[in-house]
Amino acid sequence: MAVSEKAIEFLGNSLNTGKAIPGQSLTNSPDQPYKWEQPPEFVNSKEASLYIFETITVPETTSNLLLSVVNGVGVIDLASIILYSGFLEGKWNPDLMALLMEPTMYMIMALAEKAEIEYVLDSGENEQPKEMSPEKEINMLKGGISELDNMKKKATQQINEKVIPQEVKEMIETTELSPSLLEKVKSKPSSSLLGKGE
Repeated sequence: MAVSEKAIEFLGNSLNTGKAIPGQSLTNSPDQPYKWEQPPEFVNSKEASLYIFETITVPETTSNLLLSVVNGVGVIDLASIILYSGFLEGKWNPDLMALLMEPTMYMIMALAEKAEIEYVLDSGENEQPKEMSPEKEINMLKGGISELDNMKKKATQQINEKVIPQEVKEMIETTELSPSLLEKVKSKPSSSLLGKGE
């Protein structure tokens, strides 16, 4: 089988620019597989949920997570990042990752509620509506909530709290969140100043 000059030129250009050659990922050594190509560390959703909870309740991680929630990042987005990172590290397979989505979202929402922070499920929830004519706006208001909003409400109402193990619920209840360094401190009046002058 003869190799054409165009094929040789393509391979040479690909190597020079650092692009992967088509099929290159299939030629990796079996002795050095990627983390996700190996058996996962967790195969049980309960154990994986406990691992995720322990990971997100590390003080530095919790503060970064809650800061993201304050900045309007959606709970769905944060849960996706946590779970995809775990997949890349070989912690779980894609099937278990899908099963862990709902419990992870509940954990993030519970931490936000414990810290008394309002959260959004989807980052696009707080976007301002597009400018429209007053007539169209009145028609839209009279027509009620759009079908997409109805679907979102249905989806959030169908979330089942029973997917979080009882141990995780108890750990959430007992977790103490340290106050923010930027939080305003309420000072008590000094008793030494009150007693003078009487």
